Amino acid sequence: MVEVRAHDRPGLLWRIGRAFGECGLDVRAARVETLGAEAVDVFYVVDRAGRPLSDEAQRAQVRDQVLAALR
Repeated sequence: MVEVRAHDRPGLLWRIGRAFGECGLDVRAARVETLGAEAVDVFYVVDRAGRPLSDEAQRAQVRDQVLAALR
């Protein structure tokens, strides 16, 4: 599960989705909400084999990619 809280703006979901793709992840489900000007999105992601992320290095890579996408 990856939770993203950010200021909502055009293309935000696309940038987050692209970051997941660059990490080799698939989104199985998502809950996307906008509360005022803020986006609160939760993504349930798995690797290409359908497994949840268990490797800490892979989680760190995902975190870094998503944060870079938000800049």
